[in-house]
Amino acid sequence: MRRLISFLLVIVIICGHVCSCADKNSPDYRYEHAVKLMNSGKYAEAVIEFDSLNGYKDSVELSRKANTRSLNTGKVKAGDIIRFGDYKGHTNWRVLTVNGSEAYITTVDSVDRYPFDGNWSGWDAKDCDIKIWLNEKYINAAFTDYEREIIVEKEGIKVFLLSIEEAYRYFKDNEDRALPLNNELGYWLRNKGIYSDHAAFIGTEPVTKGGIDEYGGLVYLNREVRPALWIRTDTMNSGAGNAEETITESGYFRFRKTGSETELIGLTKEGTKQEELVIPAGVKIFGRVVDGFSSESLKGVSFESDDDVDYGYLVAGSRTLEKIKLPAKLTKLGVHSNIPNLREIVIPEGVRKIPFSCFENDSNLEKVEIKGNLTEIDAMAFDCCSSLKNLKLPDSITSIGAVAFQGCTSLNEITLPKNLKCVGEYAFAFCGKLTITVPEEMQLEKWDNAFAEPETEWVQPDQKLTVRVKKGSWADQHFEEVFTARAVKEYY
Repeated sequence: MRRLISFLLVIVIICGHVCSCADKNSPDYRYEHAVKLMNSGKYAEAVIEFDSLNGYKDSVELSRKANTRSLNTGKVKAGDIIRFGDYKGHTNWRVLTVNGSEAYITTVDSVDRYPFDGNWSGWDAKDCDIKIWLNEKYINAAFTDYEREIIVEKEGIKVFLLSIEEAYRYFKDNEDRALPLNNELGYWLRNKGIYSDHAAFIGTEPVTKGGIDEYGGLVYLNREVRPALWIRTDTMNSGAGNAEETITESGYFRFRKTGSETELIGLTKEGTKQEELVIPAGVKIFGRVVDGFSSESLKGVSFESDDDVDYGYLVAGSRTLEKIKLPAKLTKLGVHSNIPNLREIVIPEGVRKIPFSCFENDSNLEKVEIKGNLTEIDAMAFDCCSSLKNLKLPDSITSIGAVAFQGCTSLNEITLPKNLKCVGEYAFAFCGKLTITVPEEMQLEKWDNAFAEPETEWVQPDQKLTVRVKKGSWADQHFEEVFTARAVKEYY
């Protein structure tokens, strides 16, 4: 009898253990466990548990609520990819910067396509179509009440597009700025383009991927939308972005100081009257002459220190600037595009690359002196520099990007670098009567349509390409496949 009772007890214990295990795997148990995690402040763990329930009860809503609370734990930092909201499956955001108890974020990908503005009124107008769409339809569709509570209102609205300045400031380069998925539309920025019916945008394919197009596109056409907004967080960890900002003025300049970092943000009233400005050492620079550095008098810019400095796009778009003296130890060029009065510039020895669209539309630029061992000229670098005459390319250059010299109608002669390997599409299109000298040593590896003219009504009969080659050289042997039918061969 005792054996029978003992046997039954063992069976009961085993069954109880099995039932206990089954209960722990049940949706009800896991749901309650996730709620306990959230209530105890373990938000990240709670999110994982809620997500594993695949929509059981209100687990989706609670997951987003737990995730929102996790953003207020003081662990958000620049460069993080966080989850926030959900619009057509787009949930991931990139943290661009953290300032005190607020973080500025933008979506990893575009969320939709939308025209900028059918009224041509611009971002600052109350009736701007894309601003209304972002702050009425998008914000309500993408975020729950919990999520909307931590979005910070700035300038009377909550959802923005990135500005040109922010596109330069928060991304390392074109690749970093581009959308992860290729498309032909690009995504809108909130600045006006060169005409009133244009708005700036980020290009995608094929040449302008990740490039900032300040010329802009027609506002009534569809482009991708990449929202940006500020979210509220708790006290951050120690480090950059935690200190309070202070604005000060000194001499000709206005500064913003955040912790140990000082940023040059504009000119004083006296500064706007100066024809020459010397940029002080030890400051970060993200402003531009036509915005934060608005001045109708400015003719020349130089730098107090010869040390390397990230001068961003301080000079881009100036209608008055005629000369720029860059620091001798500079290693990275800013973008100097749309400076119609700039005449000449010297590129310091430490610079290895002329970036995308660097001198685009600098229509009076006549002379560029390259001092060092430059290795790359990126796409559109000298696009529409119609006055460019004097340019000696160092033999260290291995790559010239697409449409790099397009529209350089005054460039009558140029010698290609000995070590050149790659030339992008239509690199020398619309250059008028151009003579290209090819060194005997040069052997290209990639040149698709590099020396061709695109099929367009803009091509004029007098646009002639003469190519001088050494007899028997690689260029001579591959002349027809490289230089196309429009080129005339000459031996030297």
